[in-house]
Amino acid sequence: MDYWQEFQQKWLGYVPIFLLTLGCGIESGALMTLAFLCHCLVCRRQGISLWGNWWKQPLIRKTFIIIAFSFVCAAVTLPFNHGNGELLVKYIGRVVPLILVLILVRPGKYVFPVVWIGILSSIVWYIGAVFHYPVWKYGRLFGPFSSPNSLACLMLLFIPIALFGIIRYRQICPKGVIAAGFLTMVALVILVCTGSRNAYISFVVIFLLLSYFVFRQRDKQVLRIMVGAFLAVCLGLGSLAPGFFAHRFQQNIQHDGRIYLMQTAVQLIKEEPLVGIGLGNWGKVYHERFEADNPNHEVNMQSPHNIYLQVWNETGLIGLIGFLSLIGFQLGILIRALRRFYHQHSHGFPWLAGLFLPFLAIFLFGFMDYDFFSRHIMHLYWFYWGLCLYAISYYAKEI
Repeated sequence: MDYWQEFQQKWLGYVPIFLLTLGCGIESGALMTLAFLCHCLVCRRQGISLWGNWWKQPLIRKTFIIIAFSFVCAAVTLPFNHGNGELLVKYIGRVVPLILVLILVRPGKYVFPVVWIGILSSIVWYIGAVFHYPVWKYGRLFGPFSSPNSLACLMLLFIPIALFGIIRYRQICPKGVIAAGFLTMVALVILVCTGSRNAYISFVVIFLLLSYFVFRQRDKQVLRIMVGAFLAVCLGLGSLAPGFFAHRFQQNIQHDGRIYLMQTAVQLIKEEPLVGIGLGNWGKVYHERFEADNPNHEVNMQSPHNIYLQVWNETGLIGLIGFLSLIGFQLGILIRALRRFYHQHSHGFPWLAGLFLPFLAIFLFGFMDYDFFSRHIMHLYWFYWGLCLYAISYYAKEI
């Protein structure tokens, strides 16, 4: 009975955010719904407001204004380019995780540990999925996905959070950190096996940025361990599978068709610079006009493998302005908040920095792949942004 009372007092309020984290991590709408229902029960039991109390903050209002602006920019082009309005509605619907974060999350010191555990649980889920569906084609690991890049993108969004939590909680929960370290290493091996050069480059950038945050914390011991572990992993993988990496990095980009796809995108920009060819129409236009001339005979391509070019192609300069306004707003808010934090705390390791890592990884990965537009990645994108807003508003409680 004492354990149950302690759970009610200490952890019951965090169950909804754990379910939401896991639901976004493994792409389960049922878990997201369960998270909201659980939140309703918790609020009723504890006698607190269902909707939270930080909706009226200026930052939240600005966020929804800029989101609305980006969607309006895309919608304005629809009458002129026969774009897919239903697809735009789907994109709008994928903002739900952001709204759920604003409703479910309440200020508390265990919010981020619970999110960390939820991300680790998502890694466990996908490790199991990869072992259950060990699909290996063309020398690359596909797992349960139709593309190895999809698996690589997910690991790229999970690993930074896992690493950040390991560093932050290594003294508080050493046994748990050991288990988390093992899961993270397995996730890193999975990422490597996908053969995604884009993911490799993005991960190196994110790892260097994480090292910088550790340096700002003045934790030289952790920094040495990170550098040593990184070098050991590189040397180990290079010695165990030299042919695999040599093939991936020596392969000419022209050979995998991305140069042709980007040339196609540039041609479409010249033809329809202002309003584009229509939301969701890239694959159709490519099939009708460009597929036959592809020197690598790539068929059924739905994107130029660049989210920025795709937005410009499909919604023109008008849609691109809205999309870049959203990205610029988000990155600007995060960078200013981090600068403000480090100005006030010279030796800190805030979760805001940890959340900045996967958020930046999404935009970096988008330069060479288009998984951003999948439902799963967009759910994670808006989920992470909701947590960033929380971290900016209440980071003082997490120090």
